Amino acid sequence: MLRSPSSLCCRASHLLRLSRRTLATTSSPSKIHVGVLLKRDPVVLRDLTEFEEAYYRFRQGLERSEARPFNKTFHIKKGTSAEARWIAAQEAAAKAAEAMGVKDPSLAPLVQPREAELKGVAFSPRVTKADEDGAVTSLDRQLQRTLYLVVKGKGKGKWEFPAGELRGEELLHEAAPRQLGDEVGTAMDTWFVGTAPVGHHVEGNRKIFFMKAHIIAGKVTLSEKSEDHAWLTKQELASRLDPAYYESVQGMLSEL
Repeated sequence: MLRSPSSLCCRASHLLRLSRRTLATTSSPSKIHVGVLLKRDPVVLRDLTEFEEAYYRFRQGLERSEARPFNKTFHIKKGTSAEARWIAAQEAAAKAAEAMGVKDPSLAPLVQPREAELKGVAFSPRVTKADEDGAVTSLDRQLQRTLYLVVKGKGKGKWEFPAGELRGEELLHEAAPRQLGDEVGTAMDTWFVGTAPVGHHVEGNRKIFFMKAHIIAGKVTLSEKSEDHAWLTKQELASRLDPAYYESVQGMLSEL
């Protein structure tokens, strides 16, 4: 007999709750906790390495050398201001290539006629004031990297991802948003990825299953359970977290 999707979903939820009761009634005294890997994705593209820059310059030159030559007389009317801009752009490209020591004209940087108009545009710095001040509680830092939220619980003296014990018949994906709000407030708009944990950590009688989430907007407002918080990269977490704890979670963290 075919079952409807809704009935299958209800049955799956019932089996998950039943499995939790089974774990709780075994001889093991372990307690199931839920943890939250709340991340802020990179805001800007990272800087290219020297090898990557050389590779992209080579690819650009190769594509231009193999492309059909641009017929200026077909696209640009002789004696017009458009022709003057085009000639000026090619002269600028030649000077740029000479300054870079590029002998092959096909590898010269492509200069568009209107690029000069962008010279007056002010671009925001990639290194922010929060970076200069070392303000790890700010989201406006390490714009090229992924940041993760960690908290220091009152009286604990160590950094961890937000985590806590399940209540009643809660499932992991139901408890995760509640636990996050309990520790860092509800003034954040977050999105949880899926309903299954991305990993776990065993510490004494605690089994912490981590749920991944993204912050979309808002800020942290600490509750009485926590005394401090920080937004850190994977490399920064390695020096802040307990070694055994970091060993369990490092595979869940982004390198970028």
